[in-house]
Amino acid sequence: MRKINLFIFLLVAVLVFSGCSKKQPTALDNSGSTNGTIGEGIVKESESESDGEISLTDLFLPDGSKAHYLGEGNEFAELDVEVARPFENYVVVHENNGGSLVRHIYKIEPDKISILDEQTVELVKDFPTLAELDAMDPTGVYLKKPIKKGTTFDTWTIVEIDTTVDTPYKKFDHAFVIEMKTDDFVNRKYFVEGFGEVKRESIMQTDDGEFVVTSTLKTVDK
Repeated sequence: MRKINLFIFLLVAVLVFSGCSKKQPTALDNSGSTNGTIGEGIVKESESESDGEISLTDLFLPDGSKAHYLGEGNEFAELDVEVARPFENYVVVHENNGGSLVRHIYKIEPDKISILDEQTVELVKDFPTLAELDAMDPTGVYLKKPIKKGTTFDTWTIVEIDTTVDTPYKKFDHAFVIEMKTDDFVNRKYFVEGFGEVKRESIMQTDDGEFVVTSTLKTVDK
């Protein structure tokens, strides 16, 4: 029980301190089965960069988007996410897990997405000025090029590309997966161009079997 409680604590930290540009999306062949009706506010995947690789800008939902993630395995796995792009190359993501509102600030650079800040806040519209953002030093790396199997950054590794992932929102056919692994547990994030994170998964091996917690994209509204 103590081991599971420690896992939940670490999991909540990963779920809380993780994330979802303002580039107008265009159609991408990431077809799959869609659950429910898609309205005008639903985002489509966007095209890749001219060099054939996914644009880092397209690994977030568009400016002003809101998304809901179905949570399973833990009460804090259910998420409401709001995405803002207040200034060029900066993305601010607010995540509400029912227990806290966490603000993530990212900077999109030529070869990586840097983490500038992650902290609990009181208001969704609470984010720094451009001067304050420019003065921030990165605290970590959220994603790094090239988007191919084996790329590593911080404690994460890209372990799968061009894979399929099912979500309550739809089935995506061209996702890639990053993984953080220790002796006791595995954390994974599933990314799709034009959407960013569509699923988070944490698995711990216990004497009673696997203890699994997931957050999976259910709805998107921009």
